[in-house]
Amino acid sequence: MKTVKSVIISLVVFLVTPVCVQGEAYTAGIFPHISFAAYVIADAKGLYEKEGVEVNTVQYEVGADWIRAVKNNKVDFATVWASTHLDMCLNGMNAVNLGFICFNRGGHNKLVVKKGMTPEKLRGKPVGILSDYFGIHYLIYDYLNTHNVRFSEVRIVEMDEEAAYENFIRGRLQAIVPAVAHLSMVVKNGNGVVIPWSEDIVNACMGGFVHFRKETATPESDLKKVIRALVKALRWYNNPSNDKELQAILTRSFRLNLTLAGMADDEHYKATRKKQQFFNDKELLYHNGDFVRNVYEKMMRARKDIGYPGDVAYNYEDMVKTHIMLEVINEMK
Repeated sequence: MKTVKSVIISLVVFLVTPVCVQGEAYTAGIFPHISFAAYVIADAKGLYEKEGVEVNTVQYEVGADWIRAVKNNKVDFATVWASTHLDMCLNGMNAVNLGFICFNRGGHNKLVVKKGMTPEKLRGKPVGILSDYFGIHYLIYDYLNTHNVRFSEVRIVEMDEEAAYENFIRGRLQAIVPAVAHLSMVVKNGNGVVIPWSEDIVNACMGGFVHFRKETATPESDLKKVIRALVKALRWYNNPSNDKELQAILTRSFRLNLTLAGMADDEHYKATRKKQQFFNDKELLYHNGDFVRNVYEKMMRARKDIGYPGDVAYNYEDMVKTHIMLEVINEMK
């Protein structure tokens, strides 16, 4: 009787307990950089679980591995700059920007020119770059465009960082987009002047929460859960009282690459954190409204002026769908 009673009790518990149906598990791809802090916080604070969605965060210790994972559809979500996202879409990737979440005011790429150099004087001259892609091209285009110099009037030369540095120092290059590690040396040893980012470049380097769609469509209800968790993570990040804990969480997550992440010590952490601006609710609403359309339209015009070959047909509505984030933020007020 004891066994039968146990079975009956177990059956009753099963019948009255809600059955939890496991939904699809998603993957977010990151590498050691503060621009991915929202994902790290969402994991550490269990925010995905609280929203009822499973998101596994995969950290790639080398940026090149992260790029390969993104391009080969190994992840469902990642933070990607607007210029990079546009380039992906126009090269045929099924990537959708669900909303801008941050600014990187410090910048990874800077254009450096010889002292006294102007866009007009660069006509016909080589510009050394480390990687041949739209984000770098747009940086150079933006500088030239201030004086009506066409992108096609300079010669873009891709070379490794040591060669680019040596050629600039020796005067063979009058303009360069150097590696971050060489930036100060290019200025000091090469008589270089760093060209400040314009607002268009800052906007092109906004971090967007990008969804890499697979063959099976992701339910909008799941996207809302993920976005809700990330918005909560952004609120937590922006709360100054959490700063010490934030540093501890990021240091623990990026422990294998703290130098790469710009967090080798307190001084570097503070400098890196100062450069990274995650949006509050008001800024999320603003930057994901009409503002975002203008950013993409300017980049599309630049891409046309540069003369990119082989761009696939794509329109703004295919590339950017911020309405879900806007709905979530309004629901969370």
